[in-house]
Amino acid sequence: MARILIVDDEFALAELLGELLELRGHSAVIAINGVSALGLLNSSEFDLVISDIMMPVMTGPEMIASMRETPRLATIPVILTSAEPKLLVQTAAQGVAQATINKPFGPAVLYAHIDRLLPRRESNG
Repeated sequence: MARILIVDDEFALAELLGELLELRGHSAVIAINGVSALGLLNSSEFDLVISDIMMPVMTGPEMIASMRETPRLATIPVILTSAEPKLLVQTAAQGVAQATINKPFGPAVLYAHIDRLLPRRESNG
């Protein structure tokens, strides 16, 4: 299925998200901030990014701005998450991400956004 980058400074939450994604057949890689995420994005191929908004070193929106300046990364869809509803509203209004999710959230919400953002892939064979 898809290769998904999870960017969150709460490592336990990122691991849980990774497990949820792997249950659906996706491959998950974790970065603890926007800078390390950009390094991974520049060295590997990803189909989707799920990122927290507020992180040390580089925030989710700052990371997305850097992604959009790189043609190869500019088209990767991003889901932003936060426990701060005001931040999600502001971010959604700015249109920096393709989706926003308020923490805490259940697997069904996550899966619905992923299914909407990623095209169905036909299996070969």
